Amino acid sequence: MGLQGWAARTWMGALMRKLFLLGMSAFAAAMLGSAAQAADMPLKAPPPPAPPPFSWTGFYFGGHGGCAEARTTITPGPFRDSDPEDHSFFGFLSNTNHGGCYGGVQGGFNYQFNSFIFPGTWVWGIEADGSFGSGHRRTATLFEFERNEVEAIALFSARINSFGTVRGRLGYTWTWGAPVLWYVTGGWAWADSSRLTTTDANSGTVTISNSQTPSGWTVGTGIEVALGSNWSVKGEYLHLDFDRKTFATFFTDDGALPGATTASIRTRVDTVRVGLNYRFGWWGPVAARY
Repeated sequence: MGLQGWAARTWMGALMRKLFLLGMSAFAAAMLGSAAQAADMPLKAPPPPAPPPFSWTGFYFGGHGGCAEARTTITPGPFRDSDPEDHSFFGFLSNTNHGGCYGGVQGGFNYQFNSFIFPGTWVWGIEADGSFGSGHRRTATLFEFERNEVEAIALFSARINSFGTVRGRLGYTWTWGAPVLWYVTGGWAWADSSRLTTTDANSGTVTISNSQTPSGWTVGTGIEVALGSNWSVKGEYLHLDFDRKTFATFFTDDGALPGATTASIRTRVDTVRVGLNYRFGWWGPVAARY
């Protein structure tokens, strides 16, 4: 190989190396430019997480208002007639229904669960409430039915000042535009009641007043609708039945002594009310939405 051939090959090799380096530089510049352009593009925010499903589980507190009617059964006696040969009996010609409107507060806890035995979503819970108001006092006349005579011997009046319950609840829930909860409820009930007896004795008119706190049982049903966020509204019917209680009083036959010094009373109440609840979830505000 001559000197000219060697020089030609050396020149060609140098040229190829330069072309290769230029190509690599251009490729690297293009890649860096693409990376910089991609870095300048705005990042697309990830979609927000889906809210958890609505649940009735948790504590709640609220207020209510409504009206009630009470039916009072009074049994006077034992009674001693002024004439032992008479066959008198005593009673009321009209009932002693009385009622009124009231307001109060309630609080409780719900737990929502799915049942394998009865398909669907169910809610059980417990609730306590107290209702306060000025019930109407209704007066009834106690009569003595003696042979062919009917004689008024006393006036009796009763009023319920307040009452409350502690109840279990079991309900079924579904969504109908908003979460709906239908439930049945039952448990223990109490009442603060007062009564007034007025009768005539030998010394003149005698008036005796007293009050008691009878207890008993209650059953009812209701429906509650979630309003969104933490609030819900409900309508409810309750029947309350209180134990018979004996109280001090005084009835006398034609002013003769002795008369009846005690009587017994049994009261039953039917009430319809509406309420508004604020639900707290387990320990704080409800996170679920619908």
